[in-house]
Amino acid sequence: MSERVPVIHVQMSRTAPQEHFVFGERNSGTNFAHALLTANLPALVQSTGDRIGPHGFRFGWKHGFPHMVAAPDTALAIAVFRGPESWLRAMHRRPWHAAPELRGLEFRDFIRRPWHAIVDEQNFGVDKRGRRWGAELQHDRHPLTGERFENICQLRRAKNQGFLGLKARFANCLMVRHEDLTSNPEGFVRLVSEGYKLPRYQQFRPIEARRGRPGEGAFKPTRYAPLAPEDTAFVWAQLDAGQEARLGYFRYEETENA
Repeated sequence: MSERVPVIHVQMSRTAPQEHFVFGERNSGTNFAHALLTANLPALVQSTGDRIGPHGFRFGWKHGFPHMVAAPDTALAIAVFRGPESWLRAMHRRPWHAAPELRGLEFRDFIRRPWHAIVDEQNFGVDKRGRRWGAELQHDRHPLTGERFENICQLRRAKNQGFLGLKARFANCLMVRHEDLTSNPEGFVRLVSEGYKLPRYQQFRPIEARRGRPGEGAFKPTRYAPLAPEDTAFVWAQLDAGQEARLGYFRYEETENA
């Protein structure tokens, strides 16, 4: 399959991108998207990923609220979104940076507890021996009020609002769904190549490793069981249905009855 993938939003400037940066929540395919582009588009091979540099993150923490110092026209911002129910299942399975009290909870409890994340990775530029190690991760608090989010669904709602705002910051901006990206990676590469006039290798170079890192094993999309009715009702009551619809996501029952 090589046809282009569907898009949520696309905009292009007269300036061809010389680098890209992928934004999106954890477990949304950001590493996969980045690896696909650096492997297949020579013009983007030097693009920074999710590793921190000597002066911090080039465009901010990719999983956080956008707060880059500058957004030049030579940069292509890519935002990847994932359906809320499968994303919540994935976060429950791999709750990156979640505080200890959230780990090991049953799914129904995990989605209802206040969201609390901690600094538990040296990629934040924090020394394990320092006082900030293990402290609360401020990137996951509300960027204006400083408060914790009441639950992970509220975190998603606010983060998505921030990612959707990338189109107001970057002249070159592309927004796609995780589901389309993983089902047609070659089409994603074709979309970026043709849309932004960036030559690609004649032979498509697939990314077979999970997160684009050979040491993490083969990449295999995971299928999750549907949510229990009471959990579905809770999740969609917390989300912004209009925002989700703009992303192409709808509550299952509403889709079935449409």
